[in-house]
Amino acid sequence: MKTTPAEQELIKAIARRDVAGAASLYDQYAGKLFKIICCSIADQQLAVAVLEETMLYIWNNCKDYHKQDSRLLLWMAGVARQMARKRVQSQQGSA
Repeated sequence: MKTTPAEQELIKAIARRDVAGAASLYDQYAGKLFKIICCSIADQQLAVAVLEETMLYIWNNCKDYHKQDSRLLLWMAGVARQMARKRVQSQQGSA
């Protein structure tokens, strides 16, 4: 499935470093991404930290999304899962 026009506009806003675009992105997707992260991380505080890292990664790397053929949420969900996986691995490595 391709990106919707609304998602395209949101990505353009993020690419322009539009703070309102970032707020909109967070409002629309943070809850879904948090649920995805919580599938791997039970600790709520740690999951919030991973969500913040995920949103920052998306903000800084939205240009990478343009190379994708999937919907915005699918790309962001992949980022969230990867960030959660890395955090779990780092926690296990330090234990």
